[in-house]
Amino acid sequence: MYIHHAQNIVEGQPYAETGYIFNAAAPVSPRMYPPVFPLLLAPIYKIYGTNLTPMKLEQVIFFVLALAFVYIFWKPDLGPAYSAALVAILGFSPIFWAAKDNVLSDLPFLLFFYVAAVLVRWSANDALGKKTWDVLIGLSLYVAIGTRSAGIALIGGLVLYDLLKTRTLKRTAVALSVCAGFLFLQSWFVGSGLRNYDGHFHPTLHSVGTNLISYPRALAGFWVASTRNRFSFAVLFAIALLTVVGAYFRYKRGLTIVEAFLAPYFALMILWPFSPGIRLAFPLVPWIVFLALYGLRNLAMRLAPRYSTAALCALVLLISIPYGLAYHKMDFGPIPESTGLPEFNSLCDAVRDRTSPADVLIYYRARALSLYTRRKASSYNRNGTEPELVQWASSIHANYLITTDAFDEDQGFLLRYVEHHPSNLELVYQNAHFKLYRIAADF
Repeated sequence: MYIHHAQNIVEGQPYAETGYIFNAAAPVSPRMYPPVFPLLLAPIYKIYGTNLTPMKLEQVIFFVLALAFVYIFWKPDLGPAYSAALVAILGFSPIFWAAKDNVLSDLPFLLFFYVAAVLVRWSANDALGKKTWDVLIGLSLYVAIGTRSAGIALIGGLVLYDLLKTRTLKRTAVALSVCAGFLFLQSWFVGSGLRNYDGHFHPTLHSVGTNLISYPRALAGFWVASTRNRFSFAVLFAIALLTVVGAYFRYKRGLTIVEAFLAPYFALMILWPFSPGIRLAFPLVPWIVFLALYGLRNLAMRLAPRYSTAALCALVLLISIPYGLAYHKMDFGPIPESTGLPEFNSLCDAVRDRTSPADVLIYYRARALSLYTRRKASSYNRNGTEPELVQWASSIHANYLITTDAFDEDQGFLLRYVEHHPSNLELVYQNAHFKLYRIAADF
């Protein structure tokens, strides 16, 4: 969908018209995404079209820049050696290595999150004048929100920080006014990103409890690259102790803007009705690594100052072992194109040839289908019932549906429906992994 937005920008089409039909009962994604990341993709789409490799190289650039701002922010607290270790632990993480292959807003948002934090820290020096810093901070807040709507939490974080630090909102008022101005322009030209999540944000006690369990697991998986053995549990135990120690020493030093940003952002993560894994927690990861290193540095400086660097090297070596085990199983060849299986490309050709531009299709990965076929498509509620599927298909006037055995993200829901109701469907195309059915009039 990000790529489709970029395509619309380049081709001068309405931004939100991607062909994706939003289904509130199956919130795979919102109706549309905020415009900053698609704007960053637009020049690449203009030159390379839907070739994903240049887009993934752009993701690498975002990540390297994010590491630079992480280093800048925490160097005053950690010093050069420990800050370099912080960057190394993040930069060599298999989790982030895998993230580069996804054309998503995760890495750009990580960058803009820490750009905003650095600007707030630099503003304390007041070298450029208060209003200049406030304008830059407001602009950085908008860019973060315009990349991912969850960035709205940064506004709450800035207000919290200013109230606790200065007991006034005079400086924040200018930044928030600038941010609000850009958000108004975004709403005017492309629509509000927040309203597009109205089918998503319905937290329950069950979803909150699930998130409280899943996110610690995901963050633990970062340290050991999701390897599970006795050694990895020993590494996690050591890291947990250092993180607790670091949190204690950090508490004594007082609140920073990163903690202020993360407080409402973490609340939003927990309240989100489903967990997308560690992706949503990316801004949290550098802070947790910082706490572990901060705890180690403070312990070393108090107990054995001469061996502070040796302790750091030992920790990095300890972490490198599960990292190495994970990389041993990875492919170090060229960045995969990921435009889909050959059978998916053949399916898209068949959809373009055998359906009309006015037809509506039902497919689990509706956004990708719309991008590559320029047809309207919608997903469905994989946890729903067959009558609910029929009702949804009728409400959007669906003409075709697509089944696949290439993946099982819907646990076979659509395949079972086709088996139960063969008379309602006419097979018009199939290959090794996909089948395209025409929906009968009495569906």
